[in-house]
Amino acid sequence: MQIRIEPGEFDFAEYNRFLVDNAGQIAEFQQRQQQAFRSEVARWQAEDAEPEAQLLPPVEDDSQIDGYLVSADLNGNVWKILVEPGQSVEAGQPLIVVEAMKMELAVTAPRAGVVKRISCQPGRPVGPGDALLWLEHAS
Repeated sequence: MQIRIEPGEFDFAEYNRFLVDNAGQIAEFQQRQQQAFRSEVARWQAEDAEPEAQLLPPVEDDSQIDGYLVSADLNGNVWKILVEPGQSVEAGQPLIVVEAMKMELAVTAPRAGVVKRISCQPGRPVGPGDALLWLEHAS
């Protein structure tokens, strides 16, 4: 791509005539532009009004679960849940993928077990120590 620069003069009177001749089209465009902007602001406000994370019901008594809590190590968003409740998993098996700073990080099973409860949702933020899922001891 080559750019050509030419010397010239700006004719202010011609510019003013252009504005007068096209005033109707300019006003119509500006009106559509303002309406589009108001619609965009309304959409942003609606998104901001939604809660950042939907709280899941807490486990009343952790002793009810015979197992191990798998928690987040860092701030990010749950991108994908790779397991389901009742599924048997092996130590080191990827359970959940967390997206952080445009990287996908797999949360793996610290030990073999059965997925008892999933405490997160795709698209929701998590932070260090947040519960992701519970593993029951393998039988």
